[in-house]
Amino acid sequence: MPNRSLQRSLSVSLAVAVTLLCGGSALAQVAEPPSARSAAGDPPGRVGRLAYLTGTVSFRAGGDTAWAVAVPNSPITTGDALWADNAGRVEVEIGSAELRMDQQTELDVERLDDAALQFSMPQGSAILRLRSLVAGETDEIDAPNAAIQMASVGEYRVDVTPDGATTSISVFSGSANVTAGGSSFAVDAGQVATVQGDSTATYNLADIGSADDFDQWSRTRDARVDAAASAAASYVSPYMPGTADLDAEGAWSQDASYGPVWYPRAVAVDWAPYRYGHWVWVSRWGWTWVDDASWGWAPFHYGRWAYIHNRWGWCPGRRVAPPVFAPALVVFVGGGGFSVSTSFGPGGGVGWFPLAPEEVYRPPYTVSPVYLRRVNVTNVNITNINITNINVTNVNYRNRTVVNALTVVSQKTFVNGTPVGRSVVRVAPQDVARVAVIERAPVVPTRVSLIGEEAAGRRAALPPVVLARRPVLAVHAPPPKPISFAVQQAELAKTAGRPLTHTEVATLRKQLPVTSPVIRERPATTVIPGGAGLKPARTGLPAARPATEPAPARVTVTRPTTQPVPSQPATKVTPEPPTGPVRLPPGSPPMPNGKTAVQSRAQLDKAYAAQQQQMEQRHAQEFAKPPKGETVPQLTARQDSEHRALTGHYQEAAAAGKSKMPVQPKAQPKAQPQVRTVAKPSKKPTKPENPAMMR
Repeated sequence: MPNRSLQRSLSVSLAVAVTLLCGGSALAQVAEPPSARSAAGDPPGRVGRLAYLTGTVSFRAGGDTAWAVAVPNSPITTGDALWADNAGRVEVEIGSAELRMDQQTELDVERLDDAALQFSMPQGSAILRLRSLVAGETDEIDAPNAAIQMASVGEYRVDVTPDGATTSISVFSGSANVTAGGSSFAVDAGQVATVQGDSTATYNLADIGSADDFDQWSRTRDARVDAAASAAASYVSPYMPGTADLDAEGAWSQDASYGPVWYPRAVAVDWAPYRYGHWVWVSRWGWTWVDDASWGWAPFHYGRWAYIHNRWGWCPGRRVAPPVFAPALVVFVGGGGFSVSTSFGPGGGVGWFPLAPEEVYRPPYTVSPVYLRRVNVTNVNITNINITNINVTNVNYRNRTVVNALTVVSQKTFVNGTPVGRSVVRVAPQDVARVAVIERAPVVPTRVSLIGEEAAGRRAALPPVVLARRPVLAVHAPPPKPISFAVQQAELAKTAGRPLTHTEVATLRKQLPVTSPVIRERPATTVIPGGAGLKPARTGLPAARPATEPAPARVTVTRPTTQPVPSQPATKVTPEPPTGPVRLPPGSPPMPNGKTAVQSRAQLDKAYAAQQQQMEQRHAQEFAKPPKGETVPQLTARQDSEHRALTGHYQEAAAAGKSKMPVQPKAQPKAQPQVRTVAKPSKKPTKPENPAMMR
């Protein structure tokens, strides 16, 4: 922000180190290094948003088994699933990507984080548009008889027939790699590939035909997103989801103190941020706000709110690529302090108000100092925060004294995800200053908390039962399925509603009873026993290559200045290194300005990408043929741990100013405990027919 603005300081006890970025502009783009990731155990910065739906659409939360009616603005993350029934259509925004589903389509989110997108689709039609990528990112859609990897920015469509026997891959722009039966082949822009069969699969290539209704609808949505992104480009990052809704629902203004400010046009008389919507529980982040407004995503998960000239305005802050998702940028209040005349019923009440610009967001979930910097960098001029020294109870929050800013409800309303606007409890004016600030909402979630009261009370459309038993082919082994919420709930009662840490989840997973695994993914890089592999359907087709390893890691690309259209292939753009002083990226360790430092960081990024590519290749080989002495659940858990460890090593090297990554020790399979048994005559054990991903 401009040097003349926001000279206020935070009243934080025990010293929070705050350093102004000299010479910074409110609109300066703060870019992370291509390979930057959060430290091991941190939640991802990228989350999907259920941006649009029409017709009948159902949602299944990760860790749950029941389908519910889908609600716009719901967060979508690893473990979730969507079903578009008859006449249903869906759009999910994921940073600088859009995923769209046609009717009669099921899509399961196998992995959604800063490094990968992986979906399984047992039936239906989906279009994925990628407007930018980072080095080492893997994007994959897994179908019953083929795994599709997107090799560059572009727009892709995947269709799976109801019987799962035929998969079509249309590349409108970009390029893709299709793997099945131990072989792979490329699909270029303007081509459509068809894979038929399973154990004896054949493939064909042809030119893309005329657009159908789903294609035309998707292109209309593309044009809307692109136009809105262009209009908002001067104010927000192109990587921030939800900004396409702002231009039509409000107006931008420039404020001398806060920089760009967006004001909603039509709101209720008693409207305040975080009042018209409901709370849901998302396991990694905990209590997450779902707003009722069509524009209610970006202003409630990024930036801050300020009360300016008797109206609320949203301040997005510095443009960050990519910005980090937060479940709700609010301060909770509760405990003692409410008047005895205030009636909440059993459990008492809980309240909240929005954070103002320059006020530090202290996540109610456990994070690293790196994550804390990244999630705050848009609206707080900080380069270092000691996470252990933040005492939220001693901060002089500006919005706390704004009339009507505080929203209070009963704990029953909160935990059930009841619409807040119709359940607000009016509190005495003196209570606003007297009620205590608390670190998080001390409310233990229930199963209804996963979807909200209104969605739970309506009957959801269900996908065909056969789809739950239909496995897909995959090149990369996805992470283990989320632990059942019923199992998590007992642990959450012990933490008083604090989300479980990555370590706590891993410990809990080890304590689960051993059950018969369900085959959900099979390795696409091996031939099914008894099958003939992948063969061309006719002469003249390019020969498929052996699928012994995943596609090479991509180079860093940025959002193209001109969006690709179906008739034009996407263009990879490699950004030139800066020649002047370097602005430190969010969450990045300090380093001296100058060409030497830039070259050092570039070398480190290159080394990290190389190690990541080697690891991905090894993981794909292990997925195809699990190491002896290691079960498949152990394999997926170890691979997930190795991903996190590599990220941690990168960040340690960056903090030390090194240009090389430390040499990684060769991963050893986790040996099974030996059990002494009495030898008995028996038949020679048979080998398993097919090593499969079983979870």
